[in-house]
Amino acid sequence: MGTKSLKGTVSVEHIDKRIRLRWRFQQKRYSLNLFDFNRENLHWAKSIAVQIESDIRNNCFDLSLDAYQPVFRLKTVITDKTLVSYFEDWVRNYRNMDCNRDIDYYSTRSMMKKWDDLDIKNLVGNLNREVIAPKTYNRRLIILKAFFDWAKRKEIVTQNPLEDVLPKKTRKTEKPNRRPFSKAEIKIILEAFSKNKFCSPYSAFKHSHYYPFMFFMFKTGVRNAEAIGLRVRDIDFINNQIHIREVLARTIKGSNASARIRKETKNGKQRIIPLTEDLKSLIFPLVTKKQSDDLVFVSHTGKSIDDSMFQRRILKKILAGLKIEHRVLYACRHTFGSRCIEAGINPVTTAFLMGNSPETALRSYTHLISLPGVLPDIN
Repeated sequence: MGTKSLKGTVSVEHIDKRIRLRWRFQQKRYSLNLFDFNRENLHWAKSIAVQIESDIRNNCFDLSLDAYQPVFRLKTVITDKTLVSYFEDWVRNYRNMDCNRDIDYYSTRSMMKKWDDLDIKNLVGNLNREVIAPKTYNRRLIILKAFFDWAKRKEIVTQNPLEDVLPKKTRKTEKPNRRPFSKAEIKIILEAFSKNKFCSPYSAFKHSHYYPFMFFMFKTGVRNAEAIGLRVRDIDFINNQIHIREVLARTIKGSNASARIRKETKNGKQRIIPLTEDLKSLIFPLVTKKQSDDLVFVSHTGKSIDDSMFQRRILKKILAGLKIEHRVLYACRHTFGSRCIEAGINPVTTAFLMGNSPETALRSYTHLISLPGVLPDIN
């Protein structure tokens, strides 16, 4: 049978891998649940216990216990690194990313740098004061949560201050510039590319150079960076397959060839797309005499395609000439997904072809390309 602690004495207990303080004051029992149990946290817990005992002796005990709540702080380390420095180390060495190139990590670091107070007990307030869209908030929240989980495991911080913070609710809104093209629009767009219909007669490089790229985008529905980064070795002419393994992604420095970096697909999934006869006849001349690491689709200068410039200088001009409502290149992906659903391809297969979940395929690509002439009979 255990013995009771003396009145005014705070006991430090190890309960379910956490530290708990317990004591009695004025015939009432108090307890305070603190950090995970480890050597560093035990030091902080004992210092809080000493403060409580001192306040009891000096008749200034805080009955609300607010004065004894743990304060999240960086450990005092010899190198005296800042929170931003730890974040950069984590991104570089554990995420294998680059804060100077990868957009989400760059913007998150920039946000942290502009905060006047980097004490992490104020981090939730700092984050919530940012004037950013809910989707941007949620992306940065995910990154920071992962960072502080790592920092906690490394005992750099005592707690993850964002552990209980929930993402903001977002409203799914349809973007007009991603609205699917109709079958008739696809036909005249590809025709305009192949016949250089809106290309200046004085241009040294014709729009027809990009016809295979545009046909591939409509036919496969891949993401822009997946098509731009497609290599010769990803085309399997024997088994009639196209392997989508990676992307050539834009960075904070831009979408030009020198700024792009190779990385895994958006959700880390690799997938296979059928190499149909029309795609095979289109791609084969492009890859003849190329090395396995060479790009399938290149710009007129032989480098990777800059999709931003392609949209601005070529696609926008062609759509305007055809009097088609302005769209971005990504609308080709929405066109493919919507036409798959309309053609009766089940959502699971559609999702696999696009590298999405079935829920995403149904939510994002069930656009009404054409309305039925009649409604089901109820008699």
